[in-house]
Amino acid sequence: MRYDRGFSSNAPLVWAGAFLTILSSLVSSACIPDVPSVLLSDPAVLQNEAVTAALAEVQRNLSSLFINTSSDGLSFAVVHASEPGLVLAFNHGSLKMNDTSETANITSDSVFRIASVSKNLAAFSALVLQNASRALSAMNPEVQPLSLDMPVRAVLPAFSLPDEDWRNGGSEITISMLGTHSSGLPREGYSTDFNMVTALSRANAANIGAEFASVTPDGVLQYFSGRNLMFAPGQRAAYSNAGFAILGAAVASYRNDIVGTNDSWAEYVQQDIFGPLGMNRSLFGRPPLNIADDVAVPGVDNWVDLIMDGYNPAAGMWSSAADLSAYLHQVWLSPAPRLITPTQRRQSLQPRLYLPDGKQQVGFGWEIAVTSSENKTYNIYGKSGDAAGSHAWIDVVPNLGYGLVILSQESGDPSRTRISPTAVRDTVHEILIPAFETALADVMSQRFAGNYTVAVDSGLIPDEVATTSSAAGTSPQSYALLEVENGSLFIRALLVNGTDALEGIDRLGWGPNETDGARFFSAPGVGSELNPSEGAGEASQLGEGATVWRLMPVLDECDWFDFDGYTDQNGWSLSKVALVEKDWGGVELHYPPFDIVLMRSEVT
Repeated sequence: MRYDRGFSSNAPLVWAGAFLTILSSLVSSACIPDVPSVLLSDPAVLQNEAVTAALAEVQRNLSSLFINTSSDGLSFAVVHASEPGLVLAFNHGSLKMNDTSETANITSDSVFRIASVSKNLAAFSALVLQNASRALSAMNPEVQPLSLDMPVRAVLPAFSLPDEDWRNGGSEITISMLGTHSSGLPREGYSTDFNMVTALSRANAANIGAEFASVTPDGVLQYFSGRNLMFAPGQRAAYSNAGFAILGAAVASYRNDIVGTNDSWAEYVQQDIFGPLGMNRSLFGRPPLNIADDVAVPGVDNWVDLIMDGYNPAAGMWSSAADLSAYLHQVWLSPAPRLITPTQRRQSLQPRLYLPDGKQQVGFGWEIAVTSSENKTYNIYGKSGDAAGSHAWIDVVPNLGYGLVILSQESGDPSRTRISPTAVRDTVHEILIPAFETALADVMSQRFAGNYTVAVDSGLIPDEVATTSSAAGTSPQSYALLEVENGSLFIRALLVNGTDALEGIDRLGWGPNETDGARFFSAPGVGSELNPSEGAGEASQLGEGATVWRLMPVLDECDWFDFDGYTDQNGWSLSKVALVEKDWGGVELHYPPFDIVLMRSEVT
């Protein structure tokens, strides 16, 4: 069943130039809006029976990995928008797998080499500097705020390429391209010099680790001054450790320039990110003595002793499940992000590139997986890391308000199964996504759904709302019905003085003599979906507890053409509805075009 957007003159939806032709009766929505962000951090979500049962199931699944199966080490955490702590922590295995005399076990504070998860922090460091530079520019107009669309050459003058590449797009490579692996730079900033006749088995942990350790920030730049690009800038995504090494160098160079320091990128991150976020067990370089005892050591050839100054932004970070959980919560999940603005966060949590297989997307510092539940498709924003026996993964599901941290290390026991963080991640999301969907739907229903029958006149236009009840035994003359279905909030009916307000919007597109026509907002038994509208100004006009919503027709594709086509005489959009939660527990529905405020009288 399909509904196409066409140009039928007798079926306008809301404004001139935007029309919908309906080919069949409306039944259900194929476009489930995200829940309001205020719900994501509601503590009731974690208390919901579906979530508590799912977390217990995750715990059982993780425990089963170590029942005569694996001897690897694992540090796992679930984090949620509603609280800064670990919602679920699971730790198992020996901390020092290279020393059988050691008896210490892994905890949430154990420090792992997280390898390429460092890239996510490198991208974040650019956002932090972007935000800080804006503040500096406001005080000193001579400071140019950092933009992710700036050419790298503008902030890192030492960056260069061979002349042919430089003239054909290389000079236009931006910070954003570096952070999305779309600069065209080769994967590494060094040459392995493999002889394919004699290089058998040389791509091992020891040799690759030695190459990583040999890289310096200046060395990467010098290497690319004589190395051609492998793809044209912006042509496609192609994973590049070297690109992130240059991203870190660019961030450090720009910061040093505007604040008058001479810090390395790692020193900047330690001071301006780890410090403010309380990530006291996160670092670069060699772990100090007070942390060394808590460093996780795999039982196979590893990079625990590796120092990789030039590749710190790409792979040099150490951290713990507790620290990474704090990072995910404070930056990517909490109602108000630390160190960056909400707008920066929204922009960062968007795909930038799509791979041709249609399954993989790339963000600024993110590897994005697309997954579908029964009702909706979600983007999972993650970053993986692998480094010679150490493995790491972080994920956030921003539209559901939770994240994961998975850190593991290999025991090297050939008789036991190796833990795959990818498999752990996929299994956990299969359990948690439907549970959080259910919980958010339940919370949305408790907070907003119900019968709204207590009506008052808002006083905006010169008429009066009739009393809420007509003759005994009949329905109220003014009422609204809101219901949650498949995770979406619907306004099924809105009557004012016996007049169908939703039909009134549809009537704007009917002919002058028509008594019936296309019904987009007033389809019988369906009504309209409500899409959260989170512009700060509209909500602030209504005061504390207000959420603003836009009516959205129920179609088989997400409608994004038809918001706010018409307004009433006071400038209120005909597609805008407001719900105001009062501090005494009541909920009001405001719809000024019909001069009405309705109070919820019954939760459904």
